Amino acid sequence: MDENISYEIRVAPGRAGSDPEAPDWQVCELEDGVIKNDADIYDNLTYAEAQQIAGMWTKKKEEAESPA
Repeated sequence: MDENISYEIRVAPGRAGSDPEAPDWQVCELEDGVIKNDADIYDNLTYAEAQQIAGMWTKKKEEAESPA
């Protein structure tokens, strides 16, 4: 598995994204810069929640890739 996995926080389609406390944000898992599966999009998040999820996913990915 040589995919380059990254996470992107973005404004959900049709949402304003002007209020970080509004549930207008989503976190997307990107494989080689592309969303390969709609199940990899988590939405209806505040900006802080989106940052937290992206941080958790990044940490889990790094832990999984580090030698034991």
